[in-house]
Amino acid sequence: MQKIDCLIIDWGTTNFRAFAMSANYQLVETKELNLGLLQVEQGKFAETLKLMLSQWLPEYQSLPIYMAGMVGSAKGWVNVDYAHTAAGSNEIATKAHCFHLPWGPEAVIFPGVCHQYEKEKFDVMRGEEVQLLGLAKLLKKGSFTSVLPGTHSKHAVVEQGKLSHFSSYLTGEFYALLLKHSLLGKGLSQSPAFDERAFYEGVADAKDATLVNRVFLAWTHRLFGHLSDQQVPDYLSGLLIAHELEALSTKQPIYLIGGGNLCDRYQLVCNKLNINNEVISGNECFLAGMINLIELIKN
Repeated sequence: MQKIDCLIIDWGTTNFRAFAMSANYQLVETKELNLGLLQVEQGKFAETLKLMLSQWLPEYQSLPIYMAGMVGSAKGWVNVDYAHTAAGSNEIATKAHCFHLPWGPEAVIFPGVCHQYEKEKFDVMRGEEVQLLGLAKLLKKGSFTSVLPGTHSKHAVVEQGKLSHFSSYLTGEFYALLLKHSLLGKGLSQSPAFDERAFYEGVADAKDATLVNRVFLAWTHRLFGHLSDQQVPDYLSGLLIAHELEALSTKQPIYLIGGGNLCDRYQLVCNKLNINNEVISGNECFLAGMINLIELIKN
């Protein structure tokens, strides 16, 4: 095993991902935990991080740490001021917050990005900007459109190597709210297997319709026996993702940044809607973006 030289961390609202890197930025080891901001008690980020690292890497006390994501938000460890669009790696690196950890080494938290699209109307992201700029490095491409599926999905445009504008869609959060806290989700049971027919029916029902009207079909389809209780979650998933993707204004190919089942579902909907797409690993994009930022602040 190569010697670990630094740690790169993506610390979000619900998840924690740490990447142990060698001196030439080769990935040595990865650690993923359900240890997001919501699980950190009373703002004890240093104590939580120390506990996690001590159980994972005996040499953690000498390692510099580079972080991005919601850890740099008002609810995170330090509230790092946003870079503003149009934002590239230089603009983000300039706003990095540097400090020393209680056990000695330097730590850096990179900012998110803020986009003002109308007077007094703003959109924000933390963490996704690193993936987008990392994708630009991986593709060696300065301009492209990307979708980043998640609790708060992002549609982003990179132009000439800078994040020029983006929009957020609360698709994942809305899905969870409907299933857990609404009449539509009452008494449902999730099928362990993906129900393709129900999912694609949701995709079809999303077309040319008002969302708050169409979601009621999750109740009436069930009421009249068109869908079973177990089919409703996949139906709603298809309906909400399709409604989100229909907002895409570009006719150019899009890059889906992510992985796992959620990204697979977005790709299925893209294919159904004839949206040319390619899936790129979220972890690979994040590491490429972070490595570039680290090199900038070192120079």
